Amino acid sequence: MTDLEARYGRHRRTTPRWLWPVVATIGISIGVAWAAWASWSDVPAHQARVHSYEVLDDRTTKVDLEIFYDEPVALTCRVFAQSQDKVVVGERTIEVPASSKSQTRVVAEIRTERRAVTAVLDSCDAA
Repeated sequence: MTDLEARYGRHRRTTPRWLWPVVATIGISIGVAWAAWASWSDVPAHQARVHSYEVLDDRTTKVDLEIFYDEPVALTCRVFAQSQDKVVVGERTIEVPASSKSQTRVVAEIRTERRAVTAVLDSCDAA
């Protein structure tokens, strides 16, 4: 027995050395599996984006939506027009009929309360 053992006592390990690395490995594996499941579980059957927009005048903005389908489904898309200070100056809900094509484009006009500088797609959900 050394002086330190006599003074402070002998420390006995109560858990095996391999326990914490195994717990960490299992925890990380569960986290990665959950993240993969969460990212693939709610993949919609469609995707939409603003292909282009054009500010026609102080009261009108034209927006061109591009929609990609995995399966035919009717959609309700909501678009906004924003001014230079990022205030929403107009909005419109666009009904898009189901299409058997894999890609389609829809053009619509948004009435605005003042001049817009951009058009933004807010959402595009199944109708």
